[in-house]
Amino acid sequence: MTASGPVSARVEVRGSVEVRWNGAGRPAAPGLERLRAALERFGNRALERLRWPVEVSVLLCDGAAMRGLNRRYRAVDAPTDVLSFGQLEGAAPPGAGGSAAAGDVVIAVDVAARQAAARGEAPERELRRLLLHGVLHLRGMDHADPPAEDEPMLSLQEQLLADLQPAAGEE
Repeated sequence: MTASGPVSARVEVRGSVEVRWNGAGRPAAPGLERLRAALERFGNRALERLRWPVEVSVLLCDGAAMRGLNRRYRAVDAPTDVLSFGQLEGAAPPGAGGSAAAGDVVIAVDVAARQAAARGEAPERELRRLLLHGVLHLRGMDHADPPAEDEPMLSLQEQLLADLQPAAGEE
C-alpha cells in the first residue's frame, strides 16, 4: 500500500489462437509455415479487437475430413467450409466476470480455395474470413441458414475482415 492508497496492477488478459494442419489436409506447397503463422497473427488480432480472452485451436483440413466431421456432428453428409466447437459452454460472456472460454475451429482449405476463386479473392483472405466466422460462432453469434447479407454476425465478420487487413508482406 502506498500513501495514496492500494496499488492496483492492471493485468491484460489476452486470447490466443493456435493454427495447425491435419495431415490429410496439408497441401504440398511451399509457404505453409508462413500461412499458418499469418493466420495465427490474424486470429490473435481479431481476439484482441473483440476483447475476448478465449483460447482457440484452429485445424486446417481437407473437404474429406470436414465431411466426416459434418456427418458426425451435424448429420450432414457433405463438406462445409468451417465448423466451430465450443469447449466451455455456458461460460459467462466477456465482461461479465466469468472465465475465458475455449473452442476449436475447423476449416476445410480446399473448400475455402473454391469459395475464394468464386469471389475473385485470394485464398488467404477466405481463410481469414472463415477463421472470423468460426470465432464469432464460438462467441455465441449465429445467422440464418442460408445466411442473409444484412445479418449482424456477417456484418461484423466483414467489418473485422476489412479492419484487420494484414500488414504488407503478411498476405
